[in-house]
Amino acid sequence: MYPEPPLTQPPRSNRPLVIALIAVSVLGLVAILVVAALTPAHTIPGTALPADDYGPQDTATHTTAPTTTTTGAAKPQIASLTPGWQTAYSINRNAGYDTPQNWTVPSPDTIVGYEGGGGRVVMSGAAEWQPKSCDGHHTMALAGVTGSKLGDTAAAAKDIATSWAKVAASNDDRPNSTYALSPAETLTVQGKPAAHVTATLANPGPNDCSHPAASVVHTIAVPGNKGQSVVMVIYADQNVDGAVTDDTLRQMYNTLRPAGLAVADCKQDNEVVGTWCG
Repeated sequence: MYPEPPLTQPPRSNRPLVIALIAVSVLGLVAILVVAALTPAHTIPGTALPADDYGPQDTATHTTAPTTTTTGAAKPQIASLTPGWQTAYSINRNAGYDTPQNWTVPSPDTIVGYEGGGGRVVMSGAAEWQPKSCDGHHTMALAGVTGSKLGDTAAAAKDIATSWAKVAASNDDRPNSTYALSPAETLTVQGKPAAHVTATLANPGPNDCSHPAASVVHTIAVPGNKGQSVVMVIYADQNVDGAVTDDTLRQMYNTLRPAGLAVADCKQDNEVVGTWCG
């Protein structure tokens, strides 16, 4: 248990970490440009972010609440399975899923996530619900795809759910937040065996628009290449006006599937963990 932050501490934004991957050759390494809101941009040397299992990373430099716009050529359009919805997908993992048409879907090579409490969790193929709520300081729901080295889908779903629950609670500036994990639910997602775990977070007051009393993490792990798992993550507010319904969240993660990208489109650099590339 940690003490509450002092009353004089300025409030922190609960906007998620958003990073555009821009390849820059720096002493033989690929630099990741992190553009922070209202602060100068800086680079983090290394090949990618460790929480997304891309490769080694120097984690000495951190930033909070960054935002950026993505660049690059137009990306392939992938038809949704759900009438009237759209598809979000991760190029690095060749994994896609459907999301309601009124969600915001950035470029598929954008990395999103949270950091706090000394940890960082990220994913690609993102979709966001109300990303500028609470006067631009909060995202009500965030979805995307990451990966796990664990081939046991139940263990992979539990491990990713635990990481996201711990880091998201710290990012939300609520050090006394608690969470409970559900047992792994066995299900079939688009013809593939899968495991689903939820982490339910209880966030202590004072609660406001940017700090709801409850939130949830859904993780859905499906077997990927090389004996690893592709894992979809949804982090969402609960029990507040405008919160995404459980039925919508379930409909989203039940559409997780290979995106069908051509080999030339599916990037496989840095030995990405948890992928359907190739």
